[in-house]
Amino acid sequence: MKHILALSVILLAFCVLKVDGQQPVILGEPVAKTILKVKFDTPGFPVDYQITWSVSKSLNGNWEKLPGIATDEIVLLTNYAGKYVKCEILPSNRKENIKVLSVVTDSPVEQRGNPNTDWFSKAGLGVMLHFLKDVYVPEGGSKEYNTVVENFNVDLFADNCKEAGANYVMFALGQNDGYYCSPNRAYDSIVGIAPGVLCSKRDLPADLFKALEKRGIKMMFYLPGNPPIKNELADTKFKYTYGKDSPTSQFTQSCWESVIREWSLRYGKNLSGWWFDGMYRGGIIETRSDMSLAHNISTHTLAAKAGNHRSIVTYNYGVNTIQSNSPYDDYSAGEEGKIIQVPQSRWVSEGVQWFLFTYLGDNWSKAGTRFKTPDLVDWANKVFSKNGVICFDIHAERTGAIDKAQINQVKAVRKVFDELGPGK
Repeated sequence: MKHILALSVILLAFCVLKVDGQQPVILGEPVAKTILKVKFDTPGFPVDYQITWSVSKSLNGNWEKLPGIATDEIVLLTNYAGKYVKCEILPSNRKENIKVLSVVTDSPVEQRGNPNTDWFSKAGLGVMLHFLKDVYVPEGGSKEYNTVVENFNVDLFADNCKEAGANYVMFALGQNDGYYCSPNRAYDSIVGIAPGVLCSKRDLPADLFKALEKRGIKMMFYLPGNPPIKNELADTKFKYTYGKDSPTSQFTQSCWESVIREWSLRYGKNLSGWWFDGMYRGGIIETRSDMSLAHNISTHTLAAKAGNHRSIVTYNYGVNTIQSNSPYDDYSAGEEGKIIQVPQSRWVSEGVQWFLFTYLGDNWSKAGTRFKTPDLVDWANKVFSKNGVICFDIHAERTGAIDKAQINQVKAVRKVFDELGPGK
């Protein structure tokens, strides 16, 4: 966020202990789906303090406290539109002789679609790679996995993506086996392992970001929204359920957020978004959305956006009708095995970009083509004419070379996008 709002700052009291210095300000713009941050530097104010956020339809109206949001940042949901936002900072120890500091936006939250997804809508077409140990060395260990990571040719892969016409890449950091293609100190510390054991020695995404950027291609991450369910050591240390997806405890959630936050901060503005898997209904997304808990869907989203407030997120509900799974979604997860669904407009719901994610091969990460190219082109025509976004899961060899038949199919779809994409 590059500018500071003009603010209506309400300092409720100083009382007894004089507190001088910078009064609270809010960084950011009150636009739905973006992030506001409160900042203050007040000498004499207690180090141990609490933050609360509230909304109201008028400055003089009743303020509704937003549960579960106790951070210095807040994601503005679409249901805040038309409301002012207030942040209050108060000492955790109520015996302190200092009252509440408060700051209010000078205008209500605006609804402008979702500015963070504008690049995504314009990109329109992307490819996804399940870069997983289970795919490349299912019987191997750390040594074999690190060898695959080291030998993956990012320039070859990026050249193939450019040849296919992909405008963005979704890249899997890892999945259920507990191995990841990027170092992560938080993960290593929680699991109690040395660097390079489960997280690769090479920072593959860092190299891939550079290769893709040279070719004008953005990158997003695929990652389960929970710890890996097929790594018994990791599940023991994260206190998670081995062998199945399930709701997270507060301990598990706080640990997993620290892992996500580290990756987000490392890659910063290079990272354009996240696709979080496994956020299924029937307990998981409901628990994560329980705002009576300290660690919830808001803290998860803020961890993912820590390095880039404009990055986009979605929480996957599984194969189903295209929809939104959470008020924190920036786009629909869109997992689908068929090419039947088409958008009515750019938006699935207010502020949620229409997106469909399917695979070109016989299954996820497989080579070959299961669709007839004319059928794929005809369907893509309908999607792009309504400003929908498509992602195709493809197969790449250990070298980084993408399946040639799949490159040709994506090229055919790109031709349609160039004719019917946004602004055409």
